[in-house]
Amino acid sequence: MSKIKNFLAALFFSLIFFNLVFTRGFVGLQIFGYRIGEYIVLLGFLLLAALTLYFLKTDSKKESRIISVILFYFIFQLIFTSTNLLNTYSYKAGSFIGMISFYYIGLYFPHKNKNIQKLWLLLPVLIPISYFFGASIYPKFLINFFINNSDKFEFIKASDVLMVLLVVIFYFNTFHREKSIHISLFVVIPIFLPILLYLSRGGFVALFLFLTMEIIYFRRDLTKYILKSSIYAVFGVVMFVVSTLNIYGNLTFEKSNPLINAELERTGAEVLQDNLEDLLDRRNYSGVIFSLYFDEGILKSTDGTLNWRLDIWQDLLIDMRNENKLIFGYGYSNILPVMTDLSEPGRLGADGMNENIHNYFFNVYARGGIPLLIMILSLHYYFIKEWKNKNSDYRLAIFMIPLLLASFFDVTMEGVQFPLNYYFFIGSFLSLKD
Repeated sequence: MSKIKNFLAALFFSLIFFNLVFTRGFVGLQIFGYRIGEYIVLLGFLLLAALTLYFLKTDSKKESRIISVILFYFIFQLIFTSTNLLNTYSYKAGSFIGMISFYYIGLYFPHKNKNIQKLWLLLPVLIPISYFFGASIYPKFLINFFINNSDKFEFIKASDVLMVLLVVIFYFNTFHREKSIHISLFVVIPIFLPILLYLSRGGFVALFLFLTMEIIYFRRDLTKYILKSSIYAVFGVVMFVVSTLNIYGNLTFEKSNPLINAELERTGAEVLQDNLEDLLDRRNYSGVIFSLYFDEGILKSTDGTLNWRLDIWQDLLIDMRNENKLIFGYGYSNILPVMTDLSEPGRLGADGMNENIHNYFFNVYARGGIPLLIMILSLHYYFIKEWKNKNSDYRLAIFMIPLLLASFFDVTMEGVQFPLNYYFFIGSFLSLKD
């Protein structure tokens, strides 16, 4: 029995590893007519149901209680809105709920197993892979493989690069501190800052926030070895410049990399912004703060992509008010109406497949209303509190906050690969001894 358990654990960790490396293309691979991502969501809901019933009797932790309430509230919403319980779309729309169950997998994972420990030590291999993939340098045979066998191929997104960096750096800075902090803070992160700045300003801000929090947290370690820290800091500046030249081709941060530009244009075409030219003509720069300004009482941005998101979020709140959905949300039976607004035809994208509002918290609120939003926020609070009870600090927040910040501006939690990694590693970090 022990051998089977260890084999399954190694198999699951391998799944996590491939998920971190190949992201969207990997979860889109089909097995017997269904995508890996669909199997993961199904497994998530099955685990959530089974583990909720089990932990109701055996686990009194606040986070376990909240997860149970989240599941029951989800079922209540399905019943109350007369949703067909066999309608697979409901579980797709509520996948962010089912993915929470992988927190338990991480929490009770056999991390003391020698083979699992070896797999943890392999994680740094992801760093150079993510750098090259983030720079759109992808082996052609892999591109062809995912084009032929997955429902979608795309280069690694900024949020997925961020996930790799935070998982690897947080783990080694926490559990292998003396060997890791100078290299991770002054070599690895400076190398990746230009990539994230190129791909996504939200991802860049999230990584910079993580770097800032790590420096503050390790300030005593860094000042204790001030000469070593100074040398690494200078080297970090050099690495940032070298990486900037490699990614941008210049030091003026003009986006001239043809490989990355081609990918950004391809993905950008999925999110049409029909009113962008009008926005450029009408915006008033005199009232702009951090690219934000008000136009006739509506919050807008001089950044086209952010403006597209702001437009959706504000229309969502208006629609929910007009349709009396402000308290309990829309439920899970249909695409959110704001995405099918005939006056905003570009929201579904060029292929008509985009239905995500690109904001984790607004999506939670739109689907489950105020009760679900409070429960999700409380769950994250108790994750941090559980770490505090075990380790007497709030370090886990340094891992969670940048990822949640990235999720505030992107589709991360509405997919599969990101929440799978997020909840699994939260559980894993809580089960490992600092």
